[in-house]
Amino acid sequence: MAELYKQLTVWIKEKQPVKIKTDRGEATFLPVKLYKDARKLFVYNRKMKLINICLDHIISIEPTRIYGSFDIREQKVVHMY
Repeated sequence: MAELYKQLTVWIKEKQPVKIKTDRGEATFLPVKLYKDARKLFVYNRKMKLINICLDHIISIEPTRIYGSFDIREQKVVHMY
């Protein structure tokens, strides 16, 4: 687990998107903050919503590559007439 903490800290500093697999499924996140004592990892999902993931539920974490923008929130188009 200590190696996971070290690697997560590096990925957070590098703003590296990661693919996290939990007992509920798999998704791509942008890690923001790691709280070792609380065993929580705070991440942004692709809609830029801040969530936390309990480290006990994580099966695997691996860095991933994002082509284009990480943020896939709906962009509102404003038409000027």
